[in-house]
Amino acid sequence: MSTQDVDLIRTFFRLFDEGRLTDIEALLAPDFEWTYHGPASLPWAGVYRGVEGFRAFFGIVRDLIRVQECEAQEYLDAGDRVVVLGVSRTLVLANGARYEAPWINVFTVRDGLISRYLDLFDTASVVEALEHDPREAVPAP
Repeated sequence: MSTQDVDLIRTFFRLFDEGRLTDIEALLAPDFEWTYHGPASLPWAGVYRGVEGFRAFFGIVRDLIRVQECEAQEYLDAGDRVVVLGVSRTLVLANGARYEAPWINVFTVRDGLISRYLDLFDTASVVEALEHDPREAVPAP
């Protein structure tokens, strides 16, 4: 595994944790592609391309959720890719529900920039929290 590639992905997560999304844009290749797998009921599932796509993704989620913790737990060597295992704890703004979702991210790094980002989540917990009726008790994470 390239130490430089892992360092790049660690920087990505550090900037995300610090809320520095604009700074992350400098880490993205011109042909960057972010695929977020999920059912059609998940408002942000889909494929996002380039810096514009990166911005569009966060334009969607910023009004729906607040990530309270995004914990990258392990970085794995996958040849020309960096695989990161982690968990996110998130608040749904519309109803106060919270969810904890394990995830796997697969990054492809080319020429020192992130060219591909495959985002795999436990979407069942996310959809359940989004559909939670706020008149009911808020589910524990």
